[in-house]
Amino acid sequence: MSARASELLLQTAYESEKPPVPVEEAGRIYNDFEKAYKASRTSPGKATEELNYRFERLRLLLAIAFVKAFTRLSNNEKSKEALDVLQEALQARSTKEIDKVIQKKIAVFDQLYHEMFVNEQRDQVLHLFEQTLDAGTREELDEIIFEGVALLQEVDWEANEEEDQDDTDPLDEDFLKNL
Repeated sequence: MSARASELLLQTAYESEKPPVPVEEAGRIYNDFEKAYKASRTSPGKATEELNYRFERLRLLLAIAFVKAFTRLSNNEKSKEALDVLQEALQARSTKEIDKVIQKKIAVFDQLYHEMFVNEQRDQVLHLFEQTLDAGTREELDEIIFEGVALLQEVDWEANEEEDQDDTDPLDEDFLKNL
C-alpha cells in the first residue's frame, strides 16, 4: 500500500508535469526499500549498507515530492534549485554519493524558508519536507507518505494561481498617490 501511496504522492506533487522519475518508479523505490528492510532483518552486514541506500532514496523521493509541491505553491525560483539538487542526488549510486551531492549544494535549501509564513499550505508542505529529513524509521516514512498524500489532496492549487495573478495586477494610481 505504501508503494502505491508514494506513487500517488509524486503524481499529485507534479500534477500534469513530468516527474523526475516515472510514477511507477516511485513504487519500485518503495518496494526496493521494503526488500532491503526485510533482508536486513534476516541477514545483517551487507544488507545494512543496502538498507541505508534504499532508505535514503526513499527519503529523497519524498523530499522531491514535497519540494515540488512547495515550488508549485510558491513559484520561487530558488526552490527550483533545491529540487534540482534532490533530483541529482536521487541518481547517485551510493549513500556516500548522495551525501556528496547534498553537501556540495546545501545552501540552496536555505532558500526554501523565505516567504514560508505567507501561506499556511506552504508551511505545512515544508514541515513535511523537514519531517522527511528527520525520519529515521520505516514507520515514520510511511506516516509521512500518508500525511503528504492527504495534504496534497487538500491543497487548493488554483488559489495559488489567483494569488500570483493578484501580484501582477497593476496598482491603482489613486492609491499610489495617497501614499
